[in-house]
Amino acid sequence: MLYIVTGQPAVGKSTWTRAKAKQTKACLIDIDTVFEPVIEAGLSLAGLDRHDRDSATYKDAFREPVYNAMYQSARANLRQVPVVLCAPFTKELRDPEWNNKLIKQFECQVVIYWLSAPISQIRSQMEKRGSSRDRLKLEDWDAYQRYFVEETPECDYIHVDMSKKNGS
Repeated sequence: MLYIVTGQPAVGKSTWTRAKAKQTKACLIDIDTVFEPVIEAGLSLAGLDRHDRDSATYKDAFREPVYNAMYQSARANLRQVPVVLCAPFTKELRDPEWNNKLIKQFECQVVIYWLSAPISQIRSQMEKRGSSRDRLKLEDWDAYQRYFVEETPECDYIHVDMSKKNGS
């Protein structure tokens, strides 16, 4: 079983994913936990801001290799245990066939969760966590939010409302 947990940065993916992995006794592969040191080292070596996660340069150089590495890790672990992948998966959510592609690629059942919350709550949570990688997002919040247009995913998914009014 492959669980995919998606949503904007600071929506609560990592916290929710840890609970899901514990509940299902699954291997947890969180993009931030696993790949953050590698991404920072690569950006530094390239003479770029090591906290950048939103520029075209970052996306061209790192996005696909990082996501491919997540998929390879999932494949290696799925032989033994269920796997939970945690990342924004913004581009993939726009593909109506993403579920079918994952099922074919991994030859197992796939469940995609899309976590959402009010934009004001996401910003507040991002400010509270105080991560250096969020600095550029917060400095130009409106431009950053245009990337995450408030649309529902085009693929099949289970919606998880992370708004505080629902006790999350």
